[in-house]
Amino acid sequence: MWKFMVGMVLLVNAAYGQQRVPVVRHGASPFVIDVDRRDELALKAAQVVKKYTAESTGVVLPFIWEKGGEMAIVIRRVDENGERMEDSYGLHYEQGKLYITGVGRGVVFAAYRYVRDIIGACKWYAGRENTDIPKLEELYIDEGLHISAAPAFVYREVYFPVELDPEYMDWYGLHNLEEKWGEWGHTFNKILPPAIYFKKHPAYYAWYNGRRQPTQLCLSNEEVFARTVDYFREKMENNPSATYWSIGPNDALGHCTCAQCSKTNEREGGPQGTLIRFVNRVARTFPGKKFTTLAYLQTANAPLHEHVEDNVYVMLTNVDASRKQNIGIEPSAGAFRRQLQDWTSKSRHVFVWDYITQFTGFLTPFPVQGTMQQNVQYLKSAGAEGIFLQGGGGTYSDMAELNAYVLAHLLWNPDADEGRLTDEFINGYYGKGAPYVKTYLEARRLNLLQEAHSLSIYGNPIDHRNDFLRPEAMERYSVLLEKAEVAVEGERLFEDRVRRIGVGLDYTYLQQSRFYGPRRHGVFIQDGKKWAVRPYVRQKVDRFVRDSRRLGVVELSEGGRSPEGYGAGWDVIFAQGLRPNKASGADVSLVHPYDPSFPANGVATLTDSVPGYDDHSYNWLMWYGTPMDATIQLKEAKRIGSVEVNFLQDARHWIFPPKTVEIFVSVDGVHFRRVMHRDIRPVEEDYTVRRRKYRVAVKESIKAVRVYAEPFGALPSWRFHPYKKVMIACDEI
Repeated sequence: MWKFMVGMVLLVNAAYGQQRVPVVRHGASPFVIDVDRRDELALKAAQVVKKYTAESTGVVLPFIWEKGGEMAIVIRRVDENGERMEDSYGLHYEQGKLYITGVGRGVVFAAYRYVRDIIGACKWYAGRENTDIPKLEELYIDEGLHISAAPAFVYREVYFPVELDPEYMDWYGLHNLEEKWGEWGHTFNKILPPAIYFKKHPAYYAWYNGRRQPTQLCLSNEEVFARTVDYFREKMENNPSATYWSIGPNDALGHCTCAQCSKTNEREGGPQGTLIRFVNRVARTFPGKKFTTLAYLQTANAPLHEHVEDNVYVMLTNVDASRKQNIGIEPSAGAFRRQLQDWTSKSRHVFVWDYITQFTGFLTPFPVQGTMQQNVQYLKSAGAEGIFLQGGGGTYSDMAELNAYVLAHLLWNPDADEGRLTDEFINGYYGKGAPYVKTYLEARRLNLLQEAHSLSIYGNPIDHRNDFLRPEAMERYSVLLEKAEVAVEGERLFEDRVRRIGVGLDYTYLQQSRFYGPRRHGVFIQDGKKWAVRPYVRQKVDRFVRDSRRLGVVELSEGGRSPEGYGAGWDVIFAQGLRPNKASGADVSLVHPYDPSFPANGVATLTDSVPGYDDHSYNWLMWYGTPMDATIQLKEAKRIGSVEVNFLQDARHWIFPPKTVEIFVSVDGVHFRRVMHRDIRPVEEDYTVRRRKYRVAVKESIKAVRVYAEPFGALPSWRFHPYKKVMIACDEI
């Protein structure tokens, strides 16, 4: 779009016969750079112009304090006003002067516009090695040159690894948290750290579930307000250049339910009432500062009556929306659309925290291509002023470079064509492999739309094993990427780029193979009378770990394992193998149905010989708030030595060992006698993921086994959740 804009300017000028002015000709230039060296941003812009002009033409333009001259590139930072918004910029030429100006950091963005459109540098895709600076003997500008640009959103962040490259951010006019925020995100525990204050001042914290707990702050407490004001006053003195200051609840539930907080929340429709009143009050104390707060989880809805102060910016998340369709029409985003409308009626400034990755598996194919422009256009039309687009952060996630490139353009111009930008990126970034990469992206997107029910940011590869990530589709994707690898063979840069896509496909294969176990596409294969690990699985694990580490994969999920840790987990799986036993393949009947959200291999999960691993999504059958009551009928009476059952402990996902485990055996398959009763103590605060084994010796011939496991009646206080029940998970009997 930027190229198109300057092209139109030059065409108009040519039509009127205006002259082209040489900046460089015959190895020399009459121009100097006129800049105020005391202005840090203007000086940075000047250095960009000087650096790239020299790199392209070999001519070093002197600063005005080095040499005077009538012809100059004048670089100035200008003030924001009603016509000039933050980060806007302009380039225009008149009477021997090329003026490069911008509001705030816009002057730096304008300098890179000079590099792109005057020098003609090719696109910066992701990293300096992708940028082609043309070697020019002559460099011209047009006498009538006039370019102006203003971003569509006042805040623009694409949270991908490109953010680690400051020049990439300036090239495309993007922001990052460190640049703009003095305090970001969830800040309650920063303002009043429980480790320091909770013991002596419990009243600073929420009255929740019948007692004071450091889940959130008590926002009706006057001392909390006073300490919050003191906290921000000190922070602002130490960081006067920060634009935004966040007053945001912790990333958890547990809002205060004391009498005074409850009164406000009842009037305002929820915990957003006390939050907005508190933030407004702090904001009024600092009228010249900008504060942000989070409309997230329990505070996602706008207050019924309270309006937001003009120096408060509400950051609304759409964490619950599926990504299958664009958020303007996606059914699961209906609540978000309503919330956005309500917040824009209560607040002058609303930002949106959007998501463009799968947090439980950054590398898992996540086909959002084709929805990005529609999402940005919807958010703009609905009144959002800023967007934080959360990808994988500093680690690679599926198609991170492409997504960052497309979104960087759309955040300035939502009407830029996503399809054209995508083609432009793919052709430039993947070389001869581009046609196959494009077909790969189109195929998975089409399969998603035709076959899948949703696309969750908290999903995993087995969720889509029967639709867009089914084995047949995976095989086709693999063939396409193999063709792309062949096409770029011998060109290491392109080889690595294609391979980076491939590690995501490998990850998906490996995760699915855990689920399939001894079945087709699984980890194990029968070798005579024994089960062995499929050789290609070991090979894929080794290659995946090696290539992921080399290609910039830091962690595989939010707060999750590194590639090396993932490989170590596979070593355990290989060593543990299958658990064939005398119940393998036996029929299973249940009194209470298992939780359909985690179907695993259905009732066969309890007798398929596949142990559960440290990820609850694989090979664990779960019961949500109900007992597990399972009976296994053997095809014939068998002499057994013991009955063993394993349960999962994963407090982060509200999965706990049962309160009681009982095991019964039957000689005739009809009449049962109890052989074990075990009462289990409640789990103390512990977020370690572990298996809990219960075993009883039998040593007789039996026809059936019954296992009964009763969950605790309530979640422990340290993991309390008002809307969740205790879940129990069993892998094999």
